[in-house]
Amino acid sequence: MAKYLHTEGVCLRRIEYSNTSQVASFLTPDAGRLSFMAKGVTRAPKKGVRTGFDLLGRYELTYTARRSGSLHNLTHRWMRESFHDLRAALQRMLCAYYAAELVLNFTMEEDPCPSLYESLLRAVRAFASGKALGLNVLLLELAALREHGSCPTFDACAECKRKLPARGAVLFSPQAGGPLCKACENELRSQPHARLSRTTAVSAQVLKALAALNADVEARPGGEGRPTMPSRTAEGFPTMSAVLRFHMRDLLGKELSMWKYFERRTVSRSLARLRRQAGLV
Repeated sequence: MAKYLHTEGVCLRRIEYSNTSQVASFLTPDAGRLSFMAKGVTRAPKKGVRTGFDLLGRYELTYTARRSGSLHNLTHRWMRESFHDLRAALQRMLCAYYAAELVLNFTMEEDPCPSLYESLLRAVRAFASGKALGLNVLLLELAALREHGSCPTFDACAECKRKLPARGAVLFSPQAGGPLCKACENELRSQPHARLSRTTAVSAQVLKALAALNADVEARPGGEGRPTMPSRTAEGFPTMSAVLRFHMRDLLGKELSMWKYFERRTVSRSLARLRRQAGLV
């Protein structure tokens, strides 16, 4: 007899399969990312309309575990939160779609990630309300990198762990895992096969703000009391996000497809500037 399992999850992706079914991926708190075959999920009831999964909707899920190499079989779903307010503005939708793609790329199948799940829920709820979009995108990026185990250091040299200068520009190297002090920068440059092929100059003030934000979030278990940043620091959100995306591009070996939809927007301009400085364009 099949064993039925129960969890909740946020829909990250759904693909049409046949006329009435979908293949869907969810992030769950206790089982990580799961992929399901949902048969008949889009079948229209009598005198009704076809329905399916809402992207980033929060669902209660009942399923049977898959056999090796196949999808889990979804037997029942019940929506807990729909986040319809995401559709109220284009910017909210862009942030939400980016959140789904980001989490898909930085999670693995059946690897529990309760902390990232809570971070994703908080971010989507914030996007639906239209509040602090830039801050919440940045917080989710940090959470995804921490869960992946590849969050760079911000407050010290990635090589020697010495403190960074309080002012001026600092070299940021994804290969080294963060910024480099002048001594380590010069030492690596002198090596025959220097690991500085992809680097960019970043303001020490931006790295300091990232370090403070990252430490603040880590010190708040369960995410209680979201950090609030002074307006002067908030102006640096685009560059702070651009630094993280520069790092993520090196980790993934590609750019996330949602980045291009920020064309002519502040974040996109900051990222393009960093890429030019690093010789990537």
